[in-house]
Amino acid sequence: MWSKDFNLFITPTKIELDLNKTSVTDIYLQNNGKEVMKLIPYFETPSDFQDKGLEKELKYFPKFIVLMPKEQKIVKLLFENKTEKDWQEDQTYKTYIIFKELPNNIKSTSEDNTLVVHEVGISITGKK
Repeated sequence: MWSKDFNLFITPTKIELDLNKTSVTDIYLQNNGKEVMKLIPYFETPSDFQDKGLEKELKYFPKFIVLMPKEQKIVKLLFENKTEKDWQEDQTYKTYIIFKELPNNIKSTSEDNTLVVHEVGISITGKK
């Protein structure tokens, strides 16, 4: 996934999990811009999947990411059925991992200054 203004390249663009086993997925982030990029990842479950979210079974590392220009880093995504949830055979479970940009220079915003904060997400789906 490529965002021209965001200058962030992410792969893979979607993650599919087998809910029967623990797994680790690598997410590659690359800063294609000319400025330092700071990101905070977090999980978000769509409203129509609130009872079928994966947030409680997912972890990621690192919790805070700093990418220098042209630098690439790996985020590790761990799926572990730690709640021993009873997954339904014919159901799809879904959550997003969102990468939110933190501005490098936060200035007071006035009518002349508009602060744009970018976010990009990857769909994480799981089936039994």
